[in-house]
Amino acid sequence: MIQARMGSSRLPGKALLPLAGKPLVWHIIDRMRRVRGVERIVLATTTDPRNDSMIDFARSEGLEVFRHPVEDDIAGRIAGAIAPYPGDVVLKTGGDCPLIDPAVLQRMVDAGLNDPAADFISNRVIWTYPQGLSADVLSRRAIFWADENLHTEQDRELFATYLRDHPDQFKVVPITQAKNMSHLNWCVDTPEDMAFVGGIFDALYREGECFGLAETLAFLGLPGA
Repeated sequence: MIQARMGSSRLPGKALLPLAGKPLVWHIIDRMRRVRGVERIVLATTTDPRNDSMIDFARSEGLEVFRHPVEDDIAGRIAGAIAPYPGDVVLKTGGDCPLIDPAVLQRMVDAGLNDPAADFISNRVIWTYPQGLSADVLSRRAIFWADENLHTEQDRELFATYLRDHPDQFKVVPITQAKNMSHLNWCVDTPEDMAFVGGIFDALYREGECFGLAETLAFLGLPGA
């Protein structure tokens, strides 16, 4: 599941901006496809016409698409996106994380598949990974619970955070690493972020391959995990 839209106020149209000659969202798709257990990828977006070009690209890549009419109703958007398909475990990432590491995503998916009681598995329960490698694995039952029971605009927009912050109600599983790198922010939200991440992709991306956290840290001259 990729949650994305084209109407970013700080970096409009970022999903289709080029990184190493390919649209930013293509790299997210490519990295999610490398995760064992991911049977299909759905682009969850809105009915805003600005998303049409992104949707056309996603469909050309073989993705399913779901469009929700309410921009900030993320609970409704994700619930609607998964409703037609089977499966009890959902991997979700945002459209601003082209550096997500398939190995980190694999840890989350494996944890979800191995623990049917888990509702929220994420590397943003206890932050140790760089921001921009963020993702969640959610149980189907928790997603539908949120859609049916959360009513305020804030709770519906931040429904995953609601699940994370209620471990008394939902089984929450943190994914962490030994070294704390939470001070690093590799999300793409601004033109400056795009230039920074673009430099990484220009240096490290090779057709048919996928670099990860270790290679990125080495390129930036930062100590590894």
